[in-house]
Amino acid sequence: MKELKYNCQCLCGKVNYNVILDNLDFSICHCSMCRKNTGGTGFSYFYTYCQPNFSSSDFVSTYNAQNIAERVFCNQCGTLLYYRHFESNGYCIPIGVVDNLSEEKVKLVSEWYYQDKPSYYDYNKETKKYLKGDINNDMERKSN
Repeated sequence: MKELKYNCQCLCGKVNYNVILDNLDFSICHCSMCRKNTGGTGFSYFYTYCQPNFSSSDFVSTYNAQNIAERVFCNQCGTLLYYRHFESNGYCIPIGVVDNLSEEKVKLVSEWYYQDKPSYYDYNKETKKYLKGDINNDMERKSN
């Protein structure tokens, strides 16, 4: 599979970086932390094991999320730049920060913490649905 490099930036433009993605399949996390962090119905992200490459870290800050993960954000505008789960060491890149996406290639494939999804919305795409305990099983599968 061909990896593609994408440019990303925050809302105010002070943080620019690039990421390498294997594909444009994305997931949504419905856990309460992700919903609170994004202020929305869930966290929509691309997943990669390639560390984002920042042109400068002057405006980049990190929040340790309960010793489970880190959330990296712009300390000027607050844009979430990525989320990294410590155990899997993979990076969740928010869809909204990626520039010039080929929208016809972007595909919703899975929903995480599905039991936490509020009942007031649904997605019309067929997705793989993971429950709370499934994340550890999936990380073991990906690391083997």
